[in-house]
Order: sequence, then C-alpha cells, then structure tokens
Amino acid sequence: MTEQRKKLSTFRRGFVSTFVLDLLGRGFSALATVFFIRALGTSSFAYLVLFLNIGQFAGAALTGGIRMRYMRTEAERVSRGDEEATGFGLAIAASLLLVLAIGTLAIAGVAIAGGAGVGSSLLFVALTAAYTAGYAVVELGVYHHQAHLSFARAGWIGVGRGGALIVVGIAALAGFVDAGAVTAAAVAGATCLVGAIVCVPLLRSGAGSLFGAGVSREFGRESGWLTLYYLASAGFAYADIFIVAGFLNDDAVASYGAALRYIAIVMGPLPSLLAVMRVRTSQSDLIDSAAAQVHMLRNWMRQSILPVSALIGIAAVAAPFAIPLVDGGRYPDSVPIFEFMLVPALINYATLPSSGLLMSQKRYPLLAAIYTALLAIQLIAAGGIATVAGVVAVAAVACGVGAIEPVVVAIVAGRLARRAASEPAPAA
Repeated sequence: MTEQRKKLSTFRRGFVSTFVLDLLGRGFSALATVFFIRALGTSSFAYLVLFLNIGQFAGAALTGGIRMRYMRTEAERVSRGDEEATGFGLAIAASLLLVLAIGTLAIAGVAIAGGAGVGSSLLFVALTAAYTAGYAVVELGVYHHQAHLSFARAGWIGVGRGGALIVVGIAALAGFVDAGAVTAAAVAGATCLVGAIVCVPLLRSGAGSLFGAGVSREFGRESGWLTLYYLASAGFAYADIFIVAGFLNDDAVASYGAALRYIAIVMGPLPSLLAVMRVRTSQSDLIDSAAAQVHMLRNWMRQSILPVSALIGIAAVAAPFAIPLVDGGRYPDSVPIFEFMLVPALINYATLPSSGLLMSQKRYPLLAAIYTALLAIQLIAAGGIATVAGVVAVAAVACGVGAIEPVVVAIVAGRLARRAASEPAPAA
C-alpha cells in the first residue's frame, strides 16, 4: 500500500506541475493567437491557420505512433527498473525521415500538378514540412521526459514553444512579419530552434543511442497500428478544418480556426491529464492487472463528471460575451462553433483513461479500427453537409461524431478489462 500511495503521489505532483506549466505555455499560445488576429488580414490569418493545423496534424499523425510506442516502451522499462535504454536516437531519426519522405512526395506532387500559383503552393508545402519536423522533435523530447517521470522538465519545453510563438506574434504586431507566408516561416523557424535546444543534449547522452535491446519491439508491428491510430485520432482534431477550407471561404476558415484556438484554452487541463495518464497506463502494475484497469476507469468517470460539467457549462455561458471581446467581433460564427466543440470536450474529459487502457491491453489493432471507422463517418457526414450548409453546420456534425468516439472507446475498454478480470488466474 505504501508503494501504491507513493506512486499516486508522484503522478499527482506530475499532473500539477504539468498542468501549471502547460497552462502557461498555452496562455502564451493563446496570446500569440490574439496578436495574429489583430495584426494579420483575413487571408493572411487563414493562411496561418491552415499552416498550423496541417503541420500539427502531420506531426501528430505521421510520427505520433513512433512517439507513443517509444514512450510506452520507455515508461514501462523505467517502472520495471530495467537499465537498457530503448532507442531515443532511432525514434527521432525515424520521425524526421518519415516527415522528409512525405514532404518530398508532397512537393513533387505539387510540382507535377503545376498550374497557377504553383510557386506559392510549393512554398506552403516546404514551410509546413519544416514546421512538422520541428513539432515532431519537440513532442518527442516532451514524451521522453514524461516517460522518465520528469514532468516539470517536459512542461518547461511547452512553455518554451509558447514563448517562441509570442516572439513571432510581437513581430507581427510590430509589422516585421505581415504576410501569411512570412509569418509561417517565422513560426517554423522558431519551432525548429526549440526542437534543437531540447533534443540535441539527449542525442549526445546515452538516451540518444540508435540501437538497443528494445528497438525491435519499439518499431515493429505495434508502431504501425499506433501510427494508424494517430492518423485517425489527428483526423478527428483537424479533418473538419480541412473540409471547411475545401468547401467554404476564408471567413469560414478563420472562424473555425479561431474557435479551435479558443477550445484549446478550455481543453487546457486535458493535455496535462493525458500526459500523466499515458505514462500511468504504461506502468507495469496496470499492464499486469485487468482489475486495476477496471478500478481506474470507474473511479475516473465517477470523480470527474461533476467538476468537468461545471467547467464546460461556464465556458458555454461565457462564450457569447468573451469571444467578441477577444476578436473584436470579426468572426461571429466562432461563437456557436466553439459551443458545439464543448460537447466532445466534456465526454473526452470524462472518459480520459480509455484509449490508454486499450493500449495497456495491447489492443492496438482494435483501437486503430475504431478510430478509423468513426473518422470515415465524420468525413462523409461533415463533407456532405458542407456542400449544402455553412461552417456552423459542419461544426455541429463533426462534433456530434467526435462525441461518439470516446464513448465507444470507453465501453470497449471497460468491457475487455472486466472480462479479463473475471477470468481465473492461470495455474502456477
């Protein structure tokens, strides 16, 4: 019991430090967004919104599986007291090579397609690839420190990334960067600089070893399923903005993009909770015990639903008054879009451990299948409504499907854990 209490105390402190520092970093990002809204024209802000969302989508989707497999392998190793490192150097090399390969293919595709504006399209792809690489490297550094239970150090990385955006936002207000492409180039450069500062010391240490005993486990079949899961998971976060950009105008893109930035403020504690939860569900005691998984999911849902509902309710009531003050009334559609986004936010909070528990159960193919199927439904439904209705209707449909996804994952994870817990223990 003493050991269990000590572990619980470690993760509680980890959440507090992660939340405080993540809140600071997201506050910097939110302030930078206000600077960009105030300083940039509609077309330039829409360009920046697409750039950031495509880059973050690509960074999460392409390299998220590698990061997660590395983090879970490393966190389990640390919890079991194993001494062999599990390949940070190989993880970063695989991530960058994957981004380079996809970026090269995208540039080649744009060049072959040709047409008007091919030069600006090539520049957009190149800048996005650079930002994606920096984003992936920064996130891998964060995951590494979290796996080692260094939550405060990981949190300061997020603060540094937010601070870099603040610098670019101030430059935009001062008029040093005004066009969308120039602003995007500045953001990409700042992000890559943060990534280098974070990861070069790790590459020089023992963590940067390219080859280790855990390499084959880390980059095997499970990484492939996790990559598919991350593709679909990132799709839930970003596919709707791509649909809006494809079917609607710059005002719609700017409104949706602004709402995404506002919901990120409400979701402020979620990344901190996820950071702690993904490490917690990688610990050996949860991996080895289905009963512990059932207990975690049940307790979390019971204890979180009331405070989370209060938080979401306050945000919904405040939105019609606060958002026009922030954007000067330039994007009125962002208010109902934001309010629709609160629904899946509530459910994601209440079912937070579910996907991590499916990973603890090694149900990677099932997790990927659930997310992929529901993403296909979201794309078809939101794409269909975009052809006949506006941006608010797209948000309503996308958020409806997005609210179903965590419910399905929670039901599946809970049932599988209960079934495993009810089975008789194997004979010694």
